[in-house]
Amino acid sequence: MQHRDGGAPDVEVVLLGDLNVDLHLDIPVYPGPGGDGVATRQRMGFGGSAANTAVMLSRLGIRSAMIACVGDDAWGAQAIAGLAAEGVDAALVRRCTTEPTSLNVITVTPDGERTMFAYRGASAELGPEAVPADLRGARHLHISGYALLADPQRSAAIAAAQHARRAGMTVSLDVPVDPVNAVPEVLLGFLASVDVVIVGAGDARRLTAEPDDERAADALASRGPATVALTGGAAGSLLRTDAGFVRAPVPEVKTVDTTGAGDSFGAGIIFGVVRGMQDPMRIAALANACGAAAVGVPGAGAGLPGIDGILAAVAGLPSDLSAELIPVIAPR
Repeated sequence: MQHRDGGAPDVEVVLLGDLNVDLHLDIPVYPGPGGDGVATRQRMGFGGSAANTAVMLSRLGIRSAMIACVGDDAWGAQAIAGLAAEGVDAALVRRCTTEPTSLNVITVTPDGERTMFAYRGASAELGPEAVPADLRGARHLHISGYALLADPQRSAAIAAAQHARRAGMTVSLDVPVDPVNAVPEVLLGFLASVDVVIVGAGDARRLTAEPDDERAADALASRGPATVALTGGAAGSLLRTDAGFVRAPVPEVKTVDTTGAGDSFGAGIIFGVVRGMQDPMRIAALANACGAAAVGVPGAGAGLPGIDGILAAVAGLPSDLSAELIPVIAPR
């Protein structure tokens, strides 16, 4: 889709996945079964894996639109308004009358580690009829692996990938822990429709039954994706492309909250794809910096770092990489 003046497309990336309301609770100690966890702080806002990635893309100057489903309730209205306020096109977000808006309760301990409890609610009710065949004229489609857990959302994801393939778009898939445990064969089969897959290193080894990261990445690539990105938190990431393997450095940051770190890492990978970056090291380093910036702030959604926070994380990379990346992502 082009502007009437023939300028840049309205939407560069379409994302399909969950849009929910997040309740973050800071707790001093995670309780055992039957125990109590009394929070010292609470925050509430919108979230969801694909929504978080959309926000970080917006921070990086990438125009994006979200395909999702929320309940016909106050939380759904809050989530849509919050997403739109971050510059993400929410026109394709449907309202569902049979299920409430998905709610995530996220507990965060002083080490910054998060534990999540979720009811998927309306998110899982997204059907293929909600996916426009033209995908808003975008260049890239990103799918959250949560969408593959069950129908009708799984059918929506499959339809979106088929539309993207016919349009010559690139497709990325983020693979969370739950789908790896619940629907591994569905995930592996879906890789034939994917150009880029993003998955935790441990999950990749479990999904492929391979003993190390490189073999796991090779096994995933054999299913279709030309690019495989394995996340490893502070230990760094592994990026496999046709040119080989790259392990990029990670800037040091104080961990405040790991919520949204993987989603932000994915935004860095997608930025590299959409902007045509050719050097795998630069792409991986930018993705690491986006993830690192995210763990340095509390919460996700609107709480994710702005461009200044991302630039600060990039500045923490080795000087040669930061000097190359800062001009690429700095606002013009």
